[in-house]
Amino acid sequence: MFNKKIKPQKMQKLKQINSSQDNEEISLERQTQINSIIRIMRESLDKLRISLILPQIFENFLTVQQRLRGSQYEMCIEWIKKYIQEKNMVAANNSPPYLNYHLIKIIDFFHENLQLFEYFQDFFNDLTTADKSLIDTFQLLLKITEDRLKKSAISELNKEKRIHEVYHENQSIQKNIKVFQNLLKSQRLNLKWKMAAKDGIIQKYEKDLATCKYENNIKIKQEIVRSSRLIGQIHASSVLKQKELEEELERIKISYEQLLKENLKQERTARDEKNKLLLQLQALIKKFDQTMGDKIKENMFLQEEYERQKKSFEEFLIEYNREELEYEQIVRAKEEEEKRQHEQKILLFMMNRSARVIQKHWRKFRRAQKKAAKRGKSRGKSKKK
Repeated sequence: MFNKKIKPQKMQKLKQINSSQDNEEISLERQTQINSIIRIMRESLDKLRISLILPQIFENFLTVQQRLRGSQYEMCIEWIKKYIQEKNMVAANNSPPYLNYHLIKIIDFFHENLQLFEYFQDFFNDLTTADKSLIDTFQLLLKITEDRLKKSAISELNKEKRIHEVYHENQSIQKNIKVFQNLLKSQRLNLKWKMAAKDGIIQKYEKDLATCKYENNIKIKQEIVRSSRLIGQIHASSVLKQKELEEELERIKISYEQLLKENLKQERTARDEKNKLLLQLQALIKKFDQTMGDKIKENMFLQEEYERQKKSFEEFLIEYNREELEYEQIVRAKEEEEKRQHEQKILLFMMNRSARVIQKHWRKFRRAQKKAAKRGKSRGKSKKK
């Protein structure tokens, strides 16, 4: 009889009973801790109120004496009187301030007997705005603490889960912002290098053109001085050389104009891309600020949100649809990011291809220049002979 196995249903009931007993013990222990914390915070709030009205108590000694005379707190009247006398003596003698024993004793007495606040409630109305704001803040902190401590473990787990999701969304948005910032920085650096390369090419062309003109003028003057008899041949040669230089200059101008147009086009493209990235960055920052503001409000009024969610299943469906819409927005944002990366790769390919075309034209120009220089040297040698 005793060797028979216990049925699974009975085992499950026993487990449920043990679990409920454990939960009751945990809930009682938690309730005790919560009550202790709330009691300490309320005592701290009462001590703060007493501390803030102590200066008015010292300033209105006669009123304090009338209210406390004949009560169980009458002994503190003499302490306050001695403290005021010592304070006046120190002020009259211009003595340096020191730690007053009576003041410490008075503060401890008022903190130990918080019921004294009932005798001086009208002093509370004369507090400064900053002091009242401090008390209101402490009361709000006490209320928030009570609300948070009285919440169940399931609601806290759901809240932590939601905060964790918000944190991951925040991290994702921050990563996207960093990516956009790095991309914008790279675009600026590329544009800067392009402008520097364009200025260098323009200066090189201008320098080469000035050098060609200078060498041509020197050659013309030397030929005029050396051989006045061959002025016709020299003139024909000079005209031919001038024509070649003009053709070369025309080719250089055409190449320069094409390069300038290409650079201007790339600059416009980079500017448009920059403006687009700036708009996306501003939209993300605005969305981030709005989201964080909503989450802070949601944390402050979480109890009210919890009560609203309990009212009807239809409101839960509305919240679910809103979450689904946010998820679809995140998916669309990810697809747009992949599309933008693809467009960036295409732009990089176009830039590399443009650079190869420029290098090709530059090598062609250098070969033509070297050939022209060789022809000039060979003609000079033949004339000397």
